[in-house]
Amino acid sequence: MIKNIINNLIPIVLLFTTINYSQDRNYNPPPMLLNVGHINMSMNKMMGDGGLQSQFSWDLTGNDRQNTEIFYWPEDWYQSNMLYQIFNPISIDDSIGITDQYGKKQFFFIPGFGAETETNFGLTDWAYEVRRYRPPHITVDGLRLDPPYQWYVNKNIPADEIISFEDVQPQYGIRSHVEVYAFSNPNHANYFIWKATHKFTGELQLPRTATSKDTIPDQTIKFWWPISFSFGPSKAGEKAVTNAFMYEGQDDLDSWFKRKSELLSNGLRDSLYVAYYWDTAFPGASAYSNGSTDDAGDPDRTTGFIHSPQVCGFSLLHADKSYSDRSDDLSQPYAIPHAGIEADLWGKHRIDVKYMYRGDYADYGGRFPLDPITAGFQTKPLKGPMRFITVGPYTLTKDIKSNRIDSLTFVYAVGVGGLGWNACDSLGRLWLSKTISDGAKDSAILNAGKDSLWKTMDRANWAWNRISKGLSVPTPPPVPDIEVTSGPDLNTVQWSYPDPSYFKNTITGVDDWYAWRVYRKQGAYLVNDPLDQNSGARWQLVYETTDRNQTTFVDKNVTRGVDYYYAVSAVNNGSQNDGIYPGEQLESNWLENRTGYPAVPYKAGLNTSKQVRVVPNPATVAAGSGLSSGTPDKISFFNLPYKCTLRIFTETGDLVKTIVHIGTADEEWNQRTDENQYVSSGIYILAVTECQDLDGRALPNDFVKFILVR
Repeated sequence: MIKNIINNLIPIVLLFTTINYSQDRNYNPPPMLLNVGHINMSMNKMMGDGGLQSQFSWDLTGNDRQNTEIFYWPEDWYQSNMLYQIFNPISIDDSIGITDQYGKKQFFFIPGFGAETETNFGLTDWAYEVRRYRPPHITVDGLRLDPPYQWYVNKNIPADEIISFEDVQPQYGIRSHVEVYAFSNPNHANYFIWKATHKFTGELQLPRTATSKDTIPDQTIKFWWPISFSFGPSKAGEKAVTNAFMYEGQDDLDSWFKRKSELLSNGLRDSLYVAYYWDTAFPGASAYSNGSTDDAGDPDRTTGFIHSPQVCGFSLLHADKSYSDRSDDLSQPYAIPHAGIEADLWGKHRIDVKYMYRGDYADYGGRFPLDPITAGFQTKPLKGPMRFITVGPYTLTKDIKSNRIDSLTFVYAVGVGGLGWNACDSLGRLWLSKTISDGAKDSAILNAGKDSLWKTMDRANWAWNRISKGLSVPTPPPVPDIEVTSGPDLNTVQWSYPDPSYFKNTITGVDDWYAWRVYRKQGAYLVNDPLDQNSGARWQLVYETTDRNQTTFVDKNVTRGVDYYYAVSAVNNGSQNDGIYPGEQLESNWLENRTGYPAVPYKAGLNTSKQVRVVPNPATVAAGSGLSSGTPDKISFFNLPYKCTLRIFTETGDLVKTIVHIGTADEEWNQRTDENQYVSSGIYILAVTECQDLDGRALPNDFVKFILVR
């Protein structure tokens, strides 16, 4: 009977949501991807001990540390993934406590359901993802790159993407319903909005596994709700400074600031408290060529480029006044305390730690402490800092007999700011050359990053104000499907919308389409990839047209054998934009349809077999990157006849690879044998035999010697 009561309570949570659940929720959900803006973040219930609402990086680390963090910004930079963790250490009032399923009063949490610490170890019950438009189809040389979309499309949602899920927090019998809003609008692409409704259902297990003892009795609880979105520096920065990918940063400093909104006034939440993180100096970093050991921002040791300019953070946008008053309590947050993973979080069943999360423990700096170094609590950054935003105190009542199940809703903005690519490049070079001091570099990174983060948070505040009134954030056109084909000394880019309705503004229904734009990246797929050998190659605009029927671009400004990646965006005319900058043209997020597989232009097969070249020669492990192709191990064979067989022999005559070639003048080899083993260093011979021209006439054989150094 208890299990049936819990099941009947769950739909009540949906009273406080904005999503129209026209499709079924998924109780065994596939991963979700938050990628409609400049942030790329995967959300997978398997990635955290506490489902989607509590995620910890050590669950992801394993032997692949360079790829463990799931939050990427800027999305197009190499290894821009950062430490991203969520903590929810609820703080129960110790004068009231909470009565467990056996009638015993508890003051930390209800034991027995994996509740080893103050954090949530419950599991995700179900998840749901909906987008205004399905993700674009991406094809390169006939190869479809985008996986099948497994979720839903609804053009009437107030954001470009909404992810929703529910977690049960068994320590306190609370069910949490979370909605995450993300936007394609370039003015709103650096954050997402996290709306959490916490309902006192008394559940201690998911309904499908619960028994009669897996619920707590009717009662009223009093609590504070701290939450931390904890960030660390980019993986590229870790690698650049330490030559390794670390497990938990030891150079992340956290703090907070408060500013007056530039976009909202008139009694709304016109001031925001912003908790933030940035990359400060790593203790024990080795000296750079300029003699400095100050690696704040993770400057590149060769170029000085600032690899970790991110200043990441979060802010409270709304807090219910009470379970019966849904208006925004402008006196919240209650506190913005600091904690450390090792010193404070794990297994500390002490009343002072509970007070610390609440913000009421003086030895931790009180309710609004500065960062621990400035406050004098520490002399160097510690591993895994955490800054919380705490709301409270609140009361919730569970009374089944009177059909009362209280809930509260809190809304946060989670985002990032920082220096742009040009500023990272110029600032780093000035510092590496001793033109500016350590302090000037550090101040520029932090101050510019805080200003950028503030703008991000203020825009999120503006967006939430609209959404809470039933309005939408102005949206650009969707990105089109894209197909790229390699050709003889050219690449062809084609794009299309699956339906003419895509030309109409999804909010107003007015056709406001203005232009197509084509972007291109040469070399490696991501900016700052070491394979580009510090060339500074970036994504560039290469074509624009205002003719909506012109959906083909032939790129002849290419070098054969070099890798090229493409993306296509759409721009509107701004007539339907009533946003922060009314009338501004809005461009779709071309990061969404970037081709993750290269198009490589080639030359048509020749009518001769006597001009064959091996490039590069000598070749190395990084052979392909030497051609600015971005592909390691790649060796190119140029000036081939229309048809031939390529055999690669060692100097002693052992055959290691056979390739049947037809059509182009070019062929590639990845330095692997027919058994898929890498070859060793040495002298090799390329035998070009069974040659034919375009008309099928036989051509003489050719033999080319080349050197490979691995």
